Amino acid sequence: MPERPGPLLQLDRYFAAATIAHEYIADLHRELVALGEDDEQMREALGESAAVVLERMPALTGELRRLEREWSEQRLVDPSRAERTLGAIEAALPEVEAELAALRTRQDDIAIELRERVKRARG
Repeated sequence: MPERPGPLLQLDRYFAAATIAHEYIADLHRELVALGEDDEQMREALGESAAVVLERMPALTGELRRLEREWSEQRLVDPSRAERTLGAIEAALPEVEAELAALRTRQDDIAIELRERVKRARG
């Protein structure tokens, strides 16, 4: 199977990074619960991180994922059309990258906040 084109790999990286960040945030939240330091603010932060992965990023990249599905089918039956579709993906990705990066930055901020709370709770 040929390697995925760069724009699709970049999209995959955003989703992988967001998923890993959320898993880390969930681990920190579980630790806060175990330490008896869970509160509404921490639950909201966890929910916000989950929404990045499950709602906000998918909504933001819906058109790109639709083009990706088209490209995947076209590369087998109509390679020249697949190239045009890939060009559309390449053109559209920069339009959402700043927002994807901002969502990831927010997750990093949440992780830092929770990690600091864990440190304080441990004493």
